[in-house]
Amino acid sequence: MPKLIDFYCFLMIRLLIILLLSYSASAQEICNNGLDDDNDGLVDLNDNFDCACNVINAVNPGNNYIPNPSFEDYNCLPTQFSQVVDTSFVWEDGIYCVENWQAGTWASSDYFIDTPGAFWPNIPTPLPNGQAAAGFFIINLPDVLGFDGNIDDGIYIEYLKTCLTQPLQPGNSYNLQLNLTGIGMSSFGNALTNIWFGPVDITLFGSSICTQSAIQTAGCPAGSADWVELGHASFQADGTWQTLNIQFTALNPIEAIMIGGPCSPPDDYTFTEVAGESFEPYFVLDNTSLFEINAEDCNEELTIPNVISTNDDGTNDRFEIGNLPENSELIVLNRWGTVVFSSDNYQNNWDGRDNSGKILVEGVYTYKLKIKEDEVLHGFLHLVR
Repeated sequence: MPKLIDFYCFLMIRLLIILLLSYSASAQEICNNGLDDDNDGLVDLNDNFDCACNVINAVNPGNNYIPNPSFEDYNCLPTQFSQVVDTSFVWEDGIYCVENWQAGTWASSDYFIDTPGAFWPNIPTPLPNGQAAAGFFIINLPDVLGFDGNIDDGIYIEYLKTCLTQPLQPGNSYNLQLNLTGIGMSSFGNALTNIWFGPVDITLFGSSICTQSAIQTAGCPAGSADWVELGHASFQADGTWQTLNIQFTALNPIEAIMIGGPCSPPDDYTFTEVAGESFEPYFVLDNTSLFEINAEDCNEELTIPNVISTNDDGTNDRFEIGNLPENSELIVLNRWGTVVFSSDNYQNNWDGRDNSGKILVEGVYTYKLKIKEDEVLHGFLHLVR
């Protein structure tokens, strides 16, 4: 018997050590202290798994750091996609007609105005703001043998670049918000809204230097001059306009930004053919804004009760979760694993009834709370009356 007790104690000690190690290895990132608290190489809002800010509204307050945010100011009417006009890589038309924006790389981005006399491909309308927009390809074709005998990786990515109205400051947190649609685009300007490609990380790069020159690459700008990735957000095109937010903390002074695809696009970002015409993944951008945000507001922890008493006494009558992000999904299961309540956009209103309104019996229930695409919380809830 003493040996069994000793063995049991040994197992309990090992379990306690494992739990302590697991806790220390999964420390929570504090989103406003300039430190990598969970040792994943990402600091503050750049750690978008732990520090996704849930307080960003559809309309951002404050100073917009992006000039000409909806591309409405221009000096000429674009008549085609951006193009090279001589062997020294001088470009014209397209993106070179819009004020304050340029092509970030030699893989030049494009500019469109929905007005008579201007080039206007079949972009979904109405636009989110005004009558102008800008666009870029994200392409990953199969590797081929180039004319020089080297392997061409088939990656072709276009970027939109602008110099900011004032520099972003190190240690401050920001949110880039934009309206975006993804379509298939042909070289003739025809659009395809039947999407064959999956999600992609729309990526934001920054530089401490404001320059009008395009980087001599058809790939991503990372590693060129002092361009660094600031942040990214996953986007699934569906042929409609969507709102995208990219949150980050500036680690260095930033005077210019580029917006485009990731350095390694997914394998399905290749062409498709319809009626003998080739289409490639294309993204159209409008209505951009870049604002400073308060990282302290992004570090609010959820407060989840473990008891509700639905007796209408004004205390714990509902399953109310503190600091609940918008569009959170809630599922409640009974002791047999049957879903008794579910909501795709939980409003802190569950009062112990099932989805048909039937009063549930007292007891212990399990909940699953999905607050982000890759974060689901689990727990137990005691229902008493």
